[in-house]
Amino acid sequence: MPVISTNTAANTAVRYLNMNSSDQSESLAKLASGSSITKASDDAAGLAIATRISSDVAALEQASTNSSHGISVLQTADGGAANVSDILERMKTLASQSASGTVTDSERAYIQAEFEQLQEEIDGIAESTRYNGQSLLDGSSDFSDDSTKTAAEVTGANAAATVTADTDGIISINGIEIELTTDDTSMTVDEMVDLINDGLQAEGEYTITATNDSGTLTLTTLDTGDDASITLADVSGTLNLATLGLTAGTTTGTTTEVDTTGADIVVGSSSADTINLSIPELTAEALGIADLDVSTADGAKEALSVLDMAIDEVSNARAEMGATMSRFEFRSAQIDTSIENLDAAQSAIADVDIAKEQAALSAASVKVQAAVAAASQANEMPENLLSLIR
Repeated sequence: MPVISTNTAANTAVRYLNMNSSDQSESLAKLASGSSITKASDDAAGLAIATRISSDVAALEQASTNSSHGISVLQTADGGAANVSDILERMKTLASQSASGTVTDSERAYIQAEFEQLQEEIDGIAESTRYNGQSLLDGSSDFSDDSTKTAAEVTGANAAATVTADTDGIISINGIEIELTTDDTSMTVDEMVDLINDGLQAEGEYTITATNDSGTLTLTTLDTGDDASITLADVSGTLNLATLGLTAGTTTGTTTEVDTTGADIVVGSSSADTINLSIPELTAEALGIADLDVSTADGAKEALSVLDMAIDEVSNARAEMGATMSRFEFRSAQIDTSIENLDAAQSAIADVDIAKEQAALSAASVKVQAAVAAASQANEMPENLLSLIR
């Protein structure tokens, strides 16, 4: 029915014009942004998933950087450790030379002078091996294992002693009980050494502080360079004290306290994805060589055994750092693969299909033009009706 008060056709044409204009605007926004989700209503679930993936990718990219930094730290530390190893080999050569009976005391004095310079240079290398301003090998960095060695006089007998250890942390040597505990009121390692100095014949129960994670007590002697460790477990047996370097009489030894902490490097999108980076202290004191003296034949012979152990310690440290470096490298490769896969997943969810969206834009543009033409014609219809009553 023709009417002039309400232009229904024009209203319908305008409604479609608005709809087509909205479609055209959405297509333009998607093409301009490169994303198929320009607002939450486009794909609520897809937006949530894509946002989570995006945050994971950002975290992994930083984790990749962290891995690279970890590798750089270890490479720097390994370079310094290699120099320390070279110096130790030279010191062993000097000790071997001084131990020879063909060398005079005056010649040993010259050897001792170089030996002392090399001892100082080890500390110099430990301090000057730096990364981002931190000395890596002197025990002061965030990556370092805290370790100290204290000289002690240990009295023992060259005989077999019965050694037992139980899960309560009590070690018994020929009836003498030494308890490992973390109680603040317990006896320190130094105090325990003083008790050992009184001889293994003493009776009573002694308590020391366990400062390493594994609950292992290690005694290293300067006399032979041998070491032994007692681990808390349900074990029972005999241990020849000669393997500890505890020969008849009093011998010089060292105690070692180790706190294997290091630094945790985040290598993933979760705070639990970490690799512990630990760099041991490689100073002359930490290696047990600070007090070595090769000015006498006996001192040189003693130094040979200790230097062998120090060389082994540096080699073990380099092996540990190399293993950690390898782990960082494998993790870095895995992170790169994860980033690649997550980027692909995010692209499938959120990236716009250019060809599809361009086709949608073209269709919307045509519809907008058609709606504009229809609205124009609809607006002319009342005028045509007015001509009937003129």
